[in-house]
Amino acid sequence: MNPVLDWGIHFIAELQTSAPGLVTPARFFSFLGTEEFYLIILPFLYWCVDVRLGLRVGLILTVSDSLNIFLKLIFHQPRPFWVSERVRAFGAEGSYGLPSGHAQHAMTVWGTMAAGVKGWLRWLMAALIFLIGYSRIVLAVHFPTDVLAGWLIGGSILWAFLKWESALMAWFNRFTLAQKIGLAFAASMLLLIVSIAGLIFVPPADPSQWEVTAGRALSLAPGQAAIHPRGTTGMVGVAGTFFGLVAGAILIFRRGEFDAGGPWSKRAVRFGLGMIGATILWLGLRTVFPHDASIVAQILRYLRYAVIGLWVTYAAPWVFIKLGLQNTPKVPEQLAPR
Repeated sequence: MNPVLDWGIHFIAELQTSAPGLVTPARFFSFLGTEEFYLIILPFLYWCVDVRLGLRVGLILTVSDSLNIFLKLIFHQPRPFWVSERVRAFGAEGSYGLPSGHAQHAMTVWGTMAAGVKGWLRWLMAALIFLIGYSRIVLAVHFPTDVLAGWLIGGSILWAFLKWESALMAWFNRFTLAQKIGLAFAASMLLLIVSIAGLIFVPPADPSQWEVTAGRALSLAPGQAAIHPRGTTGMVGVAGTFFGLVAGAILIFRRGEFDAGGPWSKRAVRFGLGMIGATILWLGLRTVFPHDASIVAQILRYLRYAVIGLWVTYAAPWVFIKLGLQNTPKVPEQLAPR
């Protein structure tokens, strides 16, 4: 092991020994950086707070996720519990460790939200960015260097997004409806290609000791692998989600922007109905579609995630409008931020 990873193992071991009470709050803050949490907060923002903010968060999250997959494959670095039994793993993570996706996505998602607020709310979001990243060190699923890299890369993505967002949306809005849909699909394919390109940099095989050490740290069923860092299913899901979100937003803005405001009683009903619909689609399509690694299964996986994205940004708001759960202001068709 190199000196940087040696230092990281020592740091985590000392942290877990001297402050065992940090594990429970670390689990909580780590959850705030999971896919499950983002599947809750993204629809909530889009349906109940501000449509454009929800869309922006969805876009930067999917782009960040694709780049994180690519960078993990390029660096193909282990997680702490893969290489040392001095630390105790409080999470089963099978992908490579550098950079930390939790830290990177926290910077992009909460940073995007922080850019639109002032005062104590901005400080609260900055604290969340720190605590989500730090929690991954406490749980021994990331080295400190993984988290620092995640924050740095996430900050770079956030800076680029805020700098060029308006210009890019102004350019995008010049196209026809069909052209916009085509561009959204092409962009999703680009994200997929970028993710898959990372496999070029992965060595033929990982050290066998990684699987052995990780397996000892986790309670696994017989025959279950402790690590699986080269899977492609996540890449396909991210690309499909991106296309569904953008295509749905294009359609809803074309018919008149959906208004996420109104009484909180209506917002609560919208969120409840929307999540019920998303859950039915998620579980239903998961039951019907195959889960193997075949090309057909991957195409259907892309379709499944695209349908979920389309539900969030178009179909659910359309249902809300039909049920009279909001007032729809008529505005010119555009996706540019206010």
